[in-house]
Amino acid sequence: MTDREEFLWTERYRPHTVSDCVLPVDLKKVFQRFVDQENIPNLLLSGPPGTGKTTVAKAMVDQIGSNYLFINGSLDVGKDTLRNDIRNFASSVSFVGGRKYVIIDEADYLHATNVQPALRAFMEEFSSNCGFILTCNYPQRIIKELHSRMKLIGFKFAAEDKPALAMDMMGRVKIILNSEKITFD
Repeated sequence: MTDREEFLWTERYRPHTVSDCVLPVDLKKVFQRFVDQENIPNLLLSGPPGTGKTTVAKAMVDQIGSNYLFINGSLDVGKDTLRNDIRNFASSVSFVGGRKYVIIDEADYLHATNVQPALRAFMEEFSSNCGFILTCNYPQRIIKELHSRMKLIGFKFAAEDKPALAMDMMGRVKIILNSEKITFD
């Protein structure tokens, strides 16, 4: 399916590069450095809903051309998902070469006593071949053993960043409306 065939605009117009993401300049620089080095460390992206965590995770991996597996942690994700989906993905060689990534969205909903500890073991076992990017709204729900294996990046925007972010967002909206041939004022 091409981007133009995608029904949901949030997916059709999701940025595929860090520079296209609507984020404070300081955060963009951090993520762009990972892309420039073509090595994204294990990351825990934390902050309120709708701040760009999932978008920037996908954009970084897209931009470096890596394979990735996307898992929604708020669904019924159990040890079988880890054993089957993640193990199969992480243990195989990438078709495009280089490191592969597992993106677990809403990881704060993964069960803390059986799924998160198993995920920690997977991070260690597959560290040479696969990186992990987790997003969450509540970092305190992520066990300390995962925190210690990941770089925590908070998506809390300062008041002085908000006018520039609003202008960036309006710029994105204009691009979308023009692309869809929708008149606006």
